[in-house]
Amino acid sequence: MKRKIPARTAKPAAPSLERAQALSDEGSVVEAIEEMDRLLALKPEVPLHLRKVRFLLQRRNYEEAGRELDAASLLQPGDQGVSIARAELCVMTDRLPEAQAEFEKALERAPADEALRLARLRILIQQGLAQQAAAEISALAKSGSPGAKLEARLYGALLALKLRDHRGAREGFTALMKELPKEHPVSMRARFYWAASRAVDPEFRRRHGMDATSRKPSKLYLCGLGIFPPYTASLEVIHALSLCDVIFNNVAGPEVRELLAEFCGDIRPASYQAWQDEPKWADRIFTELDKGRTVGFITRGHPLVFGGLAVELVRRCGAQKVDHQTFGAVSSIDHLLAFTGKGLGDDFGGIQAMDRPAIEAAKTMNTALPLLACFYSGMETKAEVAGFSKSLARFYPADHLCWMFGPKYDATPAVVSIGALAKDYPKVHSSLMLYVPPLAPAPKAGK
Repeated sequence: MKRKIPARTAKPAAPSLERAQALSDEGSVVEAIEEMDRLLALKPEVPLHLRKVRFLLQRRNYEEAGRELDAASLLQPGDQGVSIARAELCVMTDRLPEAQAEFEKALERAPADEALRLARLRILIQQGLAQQAAAEISALAKSGSPGAKLEARLYGALLALKLRDHRGAREGFTALMKELPKEHPVSMRARFYWAASRAVDPEFRRRHGMDATSRKPSKLYLCGLGIFPPYTASLEVIHALSLCDVIFNNVAGPEVRELLAEFCGDIRPASYQAWQDEPKWADRIFTELDKGRTVGFITRGHPLVFGGLAVELVRRCGAQKVDHQTFGAVSSIDHLLAFTGKGLGDDFGGIQAMDRPAIEAAKTMNTALPLLACFYSGMETKAEVAGFSKSLARFYPADHLCWMFGPKYDATPAVVSIGALAKDYPKVHSSLMLYVPPLAPAPKAGK
């Protein structure tokens, strides 16, 4: 009798930085963090800790990011990269004085580093430290590189905007727009801020009949910054920001906070990981509303399309008779319609946007309308994806071709059939969206 030889199991691939980055690019940031943990177990090095911090900041897991930075500091005290990463963490968690202190530490080791000086300058302007900011702008304008001089001029206009010197800000932005090609990064930012500044310039608003005193301002503003924040924000959104006493910001990144700080002095990060955190943040927002303050909630896209917290806030506003107003911007649905070359009311009456549990529980589906399937909680197993695929197959043929958008909305969507969902996507990240085109109606008899 022959002895049965056990089958060899494939040796797991060694963890690598490249694989972690690829996972992050695909939207699988949790898996990227796990890959970094395996890598750090083999090589506990400062650069690897810092890369993991980047992934953690993408997830807005600020506490764990702080612990990683502490671990990196123990390995290499006084490391410049650690100071810079900690400064970024402080900005995201609304600790601007600490962020400034971290940039000061980094500048002690590299006083001529223009990128660090500009980063510190952004923090000075956001804090309204006009004298220090003006001194740095003047120094960069005199002795900086050509690129730093342009940035200094832009920040000079931003400082004027922060101080409500609307004419000075307008002149600074206009000079850069006239001098530089349209596609120059500084020119593009100057054009954006020039347009944004009009929404809060009293002279401009009065001249164009935009005086907001004709209507009572809402106490709660729900504002979407679009799919490429902050550059897809509308002038309505910018004006709403200027009316707020406090803003709860649900969009990560220093550039968004920089914009918000131009129009409101109290910016609070509103980061949450899942739907179960939404009541907690709604409580915090309503605590400010109960004080009689005007409050803004900021998110990407359109707040009522993919904003569970915004929906909860609207529900509470209705129950408690709190005035509120919603301002959207370019959302994912708008992007899909543009991609297909269609508009609302063009070839169909609208578009359906439904979360996975709603689709799985649905008894009927209007297949004459396009369907946008969202995955707020994601799907972590192949069995979950297969179950979702079967729920769609109740209404659509298995070979019906769909488009999977994300995690980057400007990327070309992947084409996948309903029957092959589980094969092509063993997991579905919460940032993905499935666009299901409408079924063509059956031809009428005699046609």
